[in-house]
Amino acid sequence: MAYANNGRKPASEHVYADTEIWQCSNCNCWSRVEFVYVEDPVCPICNSKMVLETKNIRVE
Repeated sequence: MAYANNGRKPASEHVYADTEIWQCSNCNCWSRVEFVYVEDPVCPICNSKMVLETKNIRVE
């Protein structure tokens, strides 16, 4: 029996890039900068202040 890979690339071919994010100062919550539309965001989970950081995330 053959299995299809559903068009997914092998893990070694994924592309990662340093991306600016808003990181919660209290919990593990974060969001990419381009999805936040306020100047001083607060965490949607714990209502703590979020700080601007860089994270290496998969982009493709």
